[in-house]
Amino acid sequence: MNKLIKGLAATIAAGGVVLGGSALSSTASPVAQSQQAPVKFVKRSWDCFGHVGCLASAQLPSTWRHVKVDDFQNRFVDKQGQLAWFDTAYGAEVTTAQALKRKQKALKGVSGLRVISTATTTMKSATGQGPLTVSTIVYTYKKGKTTRWVATRYIGNWGYPDAAIELTVAGSPKNSKFLGTVLLKGTTTLTQGSN
Repeated sequence: MNKLIKGLAATIAAGGVVLGGSALSSTASPVAQSQQAPVKFVKRSWDCFGHVGCLASAQLPSTWRHVKVDDFQNRFVDKQGQLAWFDTAYGAEVTTAQALKRKQKALKGVSGLRVISTATTTMKSATGQGPLTVSTIVYTYKKGKTTRWVATRYIGNWGYPDAAIELTVAGSPKNSKFLGTVLLKGTTTLTQGSN
């Protein structure tokens, strides 16, 4: 039984969320979102500079609004408060596993915190930037009377263990399956470099 629980936790952390006994597929598109119209995933680009073009991109929901937060920090949000946050210059001074431990420590004392899973694994890049080393924490917390579902992932591309990128996906727990798909697609289709 412990092996089954550990296996499910690793699958959740690596690919998003497992519901109903089957793992999410990175090829599922469009994706239904909690009884709403299907969501179309398209290539979204950011960190764009006139002299070199856009330095990052990933497949994300087409309707999510892009917000530049700071240099190399961007988020994509929808009207429900769901979001995907990218920090593409997180820092290569720590490994993805070390970044995960820092995150766990920083979460101590957060209201209503419940850690669902943590894992470090490798994934295949769909854009030739792998293998990817990924460390992921999936958790829920309370924001007032509302419960938020969050998955934060640290990504090292091209086979490096360094936490070069942070990706956080968040929203309502009822949409965790869809948010898991956003996490999976955001990870496997992520590119860095002029595109």
